[in-house]
Amino acid sequence: MNRMIADIFASIISFMHVVVIVLLGGATFYFFSENTRKMDPLLSQFGLSRDAFIFVVIGLWIVYVLVVGFLSTIIAMNQNLERLVSAVDRLSEKADK
Repeated sequence: MNRMIADIFASIISFMHVVVIVLLGGATFYFFSENTRKMDPLLSQFGLSRDAFIFVVIGLWIVYVLVVGFLSTIIAMNQNLERLVSAVDRLSEKADK
């Protein structure tokens, strides 16, 4: 059961990678494109200036990398530990024969 939950969580994290990279990457690209003035009405709704927007995006990138990187590392550690435990179990079964 634990393996199934870890696999589902890993799939959700992988999908979230794609969504966040598209959204934050698109926002970053759009900010530096020639159409950047079109963002001003949208930014004013959130109370951000154009100068503050890029710092918010950079902050979101950093927070995303730290949080999701930590979660991905925990998932990878769990999967590796399960693999090692099953290998040790197989070795102990062969030693008992």
